[in-house]
Amino acid sequence: MSKKTFTQEEINILLQNPYTFRVKNNTISFTLEFKKIFMEKYRQGMMPRQILLEHGYDPEILGDCRIWGIAQRIKNEYFESDGCFSKERVQHRKPKEPTGQLSEKEEIKQLRQEVDYLKQEIEFLKKISSVRITRK
Repeated sequence: MSKKTFTQEEINILLQNPYTFRVKNNTISFTLEFKKIFMEKYRQGMMPRQILLEHGYDPEILGDCRIWGIAQRIKNEYFESDGCFSKERVQHRKPKEPTGQLSEKEEIKQLRQEVDYLKQEIEFLKKISSVRITRK
């Protein structure tokens, strides 16, 4: 992710592009159609900057670091999904049980996670105390 944030004017410009799905202050998401076009052109040997420019994106607004990140993200998504993009990449969570009670498996899983977290916290506190001791 790029450290450069978009101005409101840049966000408005990016949102006018039909291939833009969503723009936030520091991120941009593309439509499924654009991702397919991007990979097709990329596999033909076209550079990411040129692909974006050809499809109406100003490389100066995006910046070199973000262009590189966009290319990496689209390529990773393409290869992780075996050449076909998923329409949604949102993880769906299981709804909690209405009674608030957990099944035994869920309770054991939650307790194991809590134990692991506490072990990490203890190790962290040990490191902090050893740093304090060595500084004196």
